[in-house]
This record gives sequence, C-alpha cells and structure tokens, in this order.
Amino acid sequence: MADRYIAFGDRLRQIRKEMGLSQEEFAKLLGSTKQALSRYETNQRAPRITIAGEYAEKLGVTLDYLLGDTAEEADFQSLSTQAQDKPFYKIFIDITTEMGLDIPGIVRVTGLTDRQVRTIITRRVKDAPLPLALQLTDTLGVPLEVWTGDMLYTPVDISAEGREVALAYDRASDKDKNTVRVALDLPPALPPCFEAEPPAEEASK
Repeated sequence: MADRYIAFGDRLRQIRKEMGLSQEEFAKLLGSTKQALSRYETNQRAPRITIAGEYAEKLGVTLDYLLGDTAEEADFQSLSTQAQDKPFYKIFIDITTEMGLDIPGIVRVTGLTDRQVRTIITRRVKDAPLPLALQLTDTLGVPLEVWTGDMLYTPVDISAEGREVALAYDRASDKDKNTVRVALDLPPALPPCFEAEPPAEEASK
C-alpha cells in the first residue's frame, strides 16, 4: 500500500490552495511572513511544534492533520484518548509541549542532540527505542511505561526550569551541592561514605 504521509510543507500548501489564498495572504492569516511560509511550503524549514499548533488552530484543523496524517487518521487521533493508541513521536510531542519545551529546550534538558529530536518528529518514530526511553525517563521524570504507550501521562506541577535545576543539582559535586544548600539555608549534605555511629548498646555487643 502506498505511503499516504504528506510532509508539513506540502499540507500547508494544499490548505492554502484550497482556500484560494496567495502566499502573502496566507502568511498574514497565520501571523507569519511570506518568506517564512515559502520555506515551510518547500520543506526547507520545519516549524517548532508550538508554532505548528498555532497554525492548526488558526486554520481550524488538528495538529495531526497539519503534520501529515490523512483526514481520517487525524479524526481518529483526535477521538482517541488512550496512550496506547498513540505512536511514540506523538507521545513525545505531547509531553514536551506540555512541559513548555521547544527543540533547544529538549536538547538542553534531555541531552539528546538536535538531530535526534528532529528525527523522532519528522520520521514519525512509532516505537520508543529502549535506551532513548530510559534516557527520557531519567531526564524528564516521566515513567518508562508512558514512553512505551502502556500508561497515560499525568502532568506534574514542576516547570521545565525547575527540572533543569534539579538535574543540575544531582550532577553537581558535593562541594557545589553544599554551596547551594547553604544558600537555601539547608543543612550540609553528608558525604556518601559517612555512616552514623551505632548506639552505644549495639556497639558493646
């Protein structure tokens, strides 16, 4: 069966022509420029997911449809609420968007490369490779079962910046950790090798 996937730029151009608008008129509708639109339509440039979401809202279509699904597939995805109905790349987009992370932010927080992030999205990766899923679990604090589609994602009340700070603290040296704790008026952290002395009655046994 032929691949029905349509690239973002081709879909955007298709919608513009269906509306009978010039590039300049369409760009104005989207709040963009003719130059940026031209690069999108020729697939020379890919938008941030947040920008694509704004375009979808202004055009009255779903983000799934704008990103290349057929109308039937997009309708199905919009009706589906179960995590297991979603491929990995859509789970990835939903979670990182919910966290307020753009591609540079994802790279910074997760340690993935820009190319890895864009590959997940543009190649519509259906299943999460285990090493990648484990890395996302460790850096974003999202259970592994969410990335594999076996559990629904439940947002946590912590900002992307807060998560970055927590990760930086975990990776810091004991000296730097104690500097932070002093600034926060917290007791210094004990060295890993420190062990409390047993009670006198146990020591005498």
